[in-house]
Amino acid sequence: MEKLKPRMLLVAKEIKKAIFHSRPIILRHHADADGITSAIAIERAILPLITDIGGTDAEYYFYKRAPSKAPFYELADVTRDISFALEDSSRHGQKMPLVILVDNGSTEEDVPSMRQARVYGIDMLVIDHHHPDEIVDQYLIGHVNPAHVGGDFGVTSGMLCTEIARMINPKVSDTIKHLPAVSAVGDRSEAPEAARYISLVSDHYTLEELKEMALALDYEQFWLKFSSGKGLIDDILDLGDNAIHNKLIFLLCEQANTMIKEQLEICLFNVKSQKLANDAIMNVIDVENYAQKFTFPPPGKTSGEVHDILVKKSPGRAIVTIGYGPDFAVIRSKGILMNIPRIVRELREEMKGAGVSGGGHLVVGSIKFVEGMRTEVLAKLAEKIASTKVEY
Repeated sequence: MEKLKPRMLLVAKEIKKAIFHSRPIILRHHADADGITSAIAIERAILPLITDIGGTDAEYYFYKRAPSKAPFYELADVTRDISFALEDSSRHGQKMPLVILVDNGSTEEDVPSMRQARVYGIDMLVIDHHHPDEIVDQYLIGHVNPAHVGGDFGVTSGMLCTEIARMINPKVSDTIKHLPAVSAVGDRSEAPEAARYISLVSDHYTLEELKEMALALDYEQFWLKFSSGKGLIDDILDLGDNAIHNKLIFLLCEQANTMIKEQLEICLFNVKSQKLANDAIMNVIDVENYAQKFTFPPPGKTSGEVHDILVKKSPGRAIVTIGYGPDFAVIRSKGILMNIPRIVRELREEMKGAGVSGGGHLVVGSIKFVEGMRTEVLAKLAEKIASTKVEY
């Protein structure tokens, strides 16, 4: 974190500069617990400053927070952002916005959207912990990623954004102190920084309470879809009425856990397992045909929950779990030294006509492909995982 400080200060400076110049800010975040806590940390820091500069209504004209379903800046998102920016510019004479991408924005998949934004002179900042691709830096005025200084995804975006928020507005430090801990448990970080952030708020929240907040965020954002959930998200994160927070967390976690339990009863019955050449166990589940669709938990979380149970059943073993559908596969692993972005690149080069794309972290990620090549892509993926070194 100390090594990242100069980059963090640069990003904090650019955000403050936009506020003081009355430049609109669009805060885009991945729609999960880490992405939401990242965005809320920045939001809490900048809203008082926006109001101080522009007056009581300024936040409605100069600030917008929007979740992104994919872990990258999709063309649908940038098209929406440019369209709204052009409308505001013609109606109210506003400047083109500063776009801040948190918990996304570091990968090659973000480039098409960044190129569109550049046409309109929209500046972009990225605060992310997904494995970065160098190509994105030419489109950014600031980029904070732990991989730039030898770190990994264990340093979550929520941790990074909270520290940047404190640089922007030190007065919010106490209010947002618990957000990195929620982000750490939400993204299952095992980094030493995660333990320190969790211990920092242990007098206010138990580990179980932090996990409940993370689960409630994931659950509620699933139903919110593309809405920011202003107010509702604050209550989940205990930033408003504490009595409402407690009732809401109890209710949301009860509903989420019931739905997860029902989904797991179906999925675990239909998992197929095999031992790979590297002695790892590979579990596969067809989430298109053997999981409930269009409900919580979605395929990614379903695969993660199945993986967690199977890891507990085989302690000390290297395990990979693949949840696949017609044109996608979600990968979760433990004890396997994988590099999913590299595997995606190799599959794309080796399998012409399969339309392979995707990425994520080194050991957790997702892959997309064309439906007709599913069998071939999954077979090749299994082959690559089997040739990967294991830690156990």
